[in-house]
Amino acid sequence: MKKNILLSMLLLVFAINAQGAIRYVTPSGAGTLDGTSWANAFPGTSLQLAIDASSVNDEVWVAAGTYYTTTTTNRTISFSMRNGVTIYGSFIGTETLLSERVLTNGLTSILSGEIGVAGIADNSYKVVYNQELDNTAIIDGFIIEGGNDNRTPTNTGNGLGGGMYNHGYNSGGYCHPIVRNCVFRQNTASWGAGAFNNGYGGGNTLPTYINCVFSQNHALIEAGGMDSYGVGGTASPTVINSIFYENTSATNVGAMYAWGGGGGNCHPVLINCAFVNNSALNGYGGAFIADNLDPGGGGTSSGACTVTLQNCIVWNNTATGASPQFYVRGTGAQVVATYSDIDLTGQSAPHVISGAGTGNIDTDPLFLNSASGAGVDGNWMTADDGLQLQNTSLCIDVGDNTGVALTDLLSNNRIFNTTVDMGAYEFDSSTLGIENNQPTLDVMLYPNPTSDIANLTFNISETDIITLLLFDINGRLIKTIAKGQKTTGTFSAQIDVSQQPSGVYFITLHTTKGKYVHKIIRK
Repeated sequence: MKKNILLSMLLLVFAINAQGAIRYVTPSGAGTLDGTSWANAFPGTSLQLAIDASSVNDEVWVAAGTYYTTTTTNRTISFSMRNGVTIYGSFIGTETLLSERVLTNGLTSILSGEIGVAGIADNSYKVVYNQELDNTAIIDGFIIEGGNDNRTPTNTGNGLGGGMYNHGYNSGGYCHPIVRNCVFRQNTASWGAGAFNNGYGGGNTLPTYINCVFSQNHALIEAGGMDSYGVGGTASPTVINSIFYENTSATNVGAMYAWGGGGGNCHPVLINCAFVNNSALNGYGGAFIADNLDPGGGGTSSGACTVTLQNCIVWNNTATGASPQFYVRGTGAQVVATYSDIDLTGQSAPHVISGAGTGNIDTDPLFLNSASGAGVDGNWMTADDGLQLQNTSLCIDVGDNTGVALTDLLSNNRIFNTTVDMGAYEFDSSTLGIENNQPTLDVMLYPNPTSDIANLTFNISETDIITLLLFDINGRLIKTIAKGQKTTGTFSAQIDVSQQPSGVYFITLHTTKGKYVHKIIRK
């Protein structure tokens, strides 16, 4: 009996130690300022001290407010993450459980490079500088803004990454942090203004970005949103449920650069991401580039670079030069995309998708409001985000469920109606306003999948006008089954796909009460 009691006590002690300590930080601090509770929180000027004082399994909880890299004018000072430590932001400052933190009202903790005089000119070079991190280093729930690394770029880090810089540079170097629920906005750098992943010269950086937004970052040279530099090393980020929106570059590549030349490797994998309204202001590649040319301008290629897209949307990006959506540079570099909606207008070889392109479409994704990505409230990750899908979008229920996250950018279930959507938001009619809902109709569609005929029936209680259309996966109208037909009671129709190739089709039912869209699979 005594042995059992002793064992239970030891297990309890182990569990407490495994959970780790929590250190609390608010902008002004409180009480004894020792970080042991919200009532005794560290002040914002001690945020890095709280991180540095933490050990494996510890957490740092940061309340709403703005936290500056330094109170001095020293532009080289940045925040840094720490192995084994999770840094959580956007608390109200009263929570006792992590589950009480609410992110769907918008992120409220800001890490800022705004130091010195007002304006970006003398801001911190980098808001977050990371080095020698494994994937136990986690940051979650922050807006990262105002970094300005306008220095002449060097392989060692100058001019690279204004928002976050992951330094895996040189032989033995590594940097693999996990970045979740973060917005990178209005950062500037010569290359990779939002974030830069540096695996140059035998280094290795494999960061993971989940539920992140890169918005309105500007590169003084190339890659406004993110740059992964695997020349002579490895730089291969994984990016999930994330958005690149209105990022710009002064020359080429508006949003994302992937470079694996010089015998190196760069293989970004993007799942359920969107590149929208990014611009190369004086060059090629509005959204991104896959590049394995060797440095030095000799025109030779070595190493490897593959940008892999799954369930992604690449739409309405612009460039003054070739390839408004994406650019492929070097022998062997490639873009591989499946189950993605990519605007191929203006794209010509070699700037095309490699491989079979299974499940890809090229049709307007029908965002709620692509001109206002953050919505009327100006806050990403809230219910009015403009890059959600309308109910008639052909990006709904056509993705690949393999490897997707459990939730989307709004913390809703990632798979609704059995098949994941393209893009960062999962369409769920119960979360949208009445004008975006499908009509309440008792619709039956069977058999589905089918090799020839699918039957559609529904009941209506009053006279209505029906239009029934069949589209292919590229949004092309295949046939009109009913057009402007007045009917009451039970409506039925046969949808003949027997003469169509195997694949995915969409039946669109228009009534005066709204639209109903459903997928038909031709076996």
